[in-house]
Amino acid sequence: MTIIAELKRRNVFRVAIYYVALSWLLMQVTDVLTSLLQLPDWTGRLIFFLLVVGFPVALFLAWAFELTPQGLRRESDSLPDRARTGNSRRKLDYLLVGVVVLVVGGYAWNHFRQSGPGPNIVASGQIRSVVVLPFENLMNDPDQDYFVEGMHDALITELSKIDALHVISRTTAMRYAGAEKPLPEIAGELNVDGAIEGSVLRAGNVVRVTTQLIDARNDRHIWADNFDRELGDILALYNEVTREIARQVRVTISPDEKASLAISRRVDPAAYELYLKGRYLCENWSPQEMRQGAETLQHAIDQAPAYAVPHAQLAMCLVDSAFFEYVQPDEIDSRARAAAMEAVHLDDRLAEAHVALGSVHYYLDFDPELAEVEYLSALELNRNSVDTLLRLSWFYAESGRFDEATEPTLRALKLDPLSTAVRNAMGQVYYLSRDFDLAIRNFDDALNLDQSDPSLHYYLGLAYEQKGQYEKAIGLFESATELSERAPLYLSALGHAYGQAGMHEQSVDVLEELQQSVDPSPFSLAVVHLGLGNNEDALDLLSKAVDAGNFQVLYLKAGPRFDGLRDDARFAELLARMGW
Repeated sequence: MTIIAELKRRNVFRVAIYYVALSWLLMQVTDVLTSLLQLPDWTGRLIFFLLVVGFPVALFLAWAFELTPQGLRRESDSLPDRARTGNSRRKLDYLLVGVVVLVVGGYAWNHFRQSGPGPNIVASGQIRSVVVLPFENLMNDPDQDYFVEGMHDALITELSKIDALHVISRTTAMRYAGAEKPLPEIAGELNVDGAIEGSVLRAGNVVRVTTQLIDARNDRHIWADNFDRELGDILALYNEVTREIARQVRVTISPDEKASLAISRRVDPAAYELYLKGRYLCENWSPQEMRQGAETLQHAIDQAPAYAVPHAQLAMCLVDSAFFEYVQPDEIDSRARAAAMEAVHLDDRLAEAHVALGSVHYYLDFDPELAEVEYLSALELNRNSVDTLLRLSWFYAESGRFDEATEPTLRALKLDPLSTAVRNAMGQVYYLSRDFDLAIRNFDDALNLDQSDPSLHYYLGLAYEQKGQYEKAIGLFESATELSERAPLYLSALGHAYGQAGMHEQSVDVLEELQQSVDPSPFSLAVVHLGLGNNEDALDLLSKAVDAGNFQVLYLKAGPRFDGLRDDARFAELLARMGW
């Protein structure tokens, strides 16, 4: 008798098949219970190890013993009863068929549960745009909102790096926080095919993200899964979720995108949490919160100096603070410059690092050529980055390159249709190109989305002022001034409008208030003098503003408020000093 025949006679093959099938079922049950009962991550690995160890033991027992109607007996003792065991063997055969059917059925059900009707839709190439809806905070702790929002934003950022997938930006997605609208209605409003819902649960340094992909047009479930990581491996979690979503929607990922998603650096947990807090504060745009955000980001850098992302975020927070005149450029120049350069040095594949360095070149160095190189480098690394598209829009519009400004602005609007910043950028393109009616329409759309942002009142006021509608402009500038705690940028706009409207006494009062501040902004003083018709004084102060590196002088190139100075040789000299 051959060894194969002997193995068959002793039911070793049957036992092997039973063992593998039942092991598969046990692993499925373990996977479900691990998620349901919050068992340790190593539970599944332990069960798998025990099953592997038990496999040769099961084969040995099958060789040495036989299951008979009288029970388990040694093989040598069961030889005389071989004829009587035919019925038992047939029963074992039936059991084998049943187990195989159960395994196949379980696999089919699991595949259907995860994919549902979605694969037919996906395979036809129709899921090509998604919105990642705000994640649910399962900690039930409002103090952890920054953490959940940071996770939400990070996943959107990773998904947006896939060029073949259209991903709605975070600002628009956050508009649906707490909304009870049906998914098909949201899909219609945003013109997307799919929606990603999720939740975040954190226990110490362990994070669980649960995500599900839904065909938003008919509210049908496509896929869901849990992803568990320690906080230090959070970047690997983002990459894993992104790869799985890309696999589910069957988009084509380029070799560069695959390489990017394969990189999973560890991060210092404390530094990552500080980064999330700092970014959250900086993006609230108020003077106090931006100061707190910059300090928190510096703490993140001190905790993990080799982590590039906080460096880039700190540079941008400082630059934006100076843009709104919350601080003077010389106060932040060295810190912003060092942070941006270090971010690029640490990770030259990080789009945010090139945006930060481009902003340093543009706002601090007044070097449009180098700024454009860095902005375009950032866009090459992530073509769906709304922040990069916005920076390009502002750069082109302020440089007077209005046709070039339109394309990135429209792309940003498609990615982030409910963003006040994008709507405002569109308004600025029209404002600087002197189409004030379209500027008012877009500025007004932005303001309707957020009445609490002083900059939105300010920009709409600028457009009304150019239309000669001074009463509306003054009302908007007054709102911006109060909302910003009388920030010089908005207060000077009010003084300018007073002067243009013939309200000289009020304009002079504003001028005196600005002069009495601790560190008067020459640009803001120049704007008020310009409104009063004091062009020579305005030019003197603008020259000082250029010397001081005030960011607002970038509007000299295309800003309508300065049209009355364009025939003056001193004004032309100012533009030449700035590289224009």
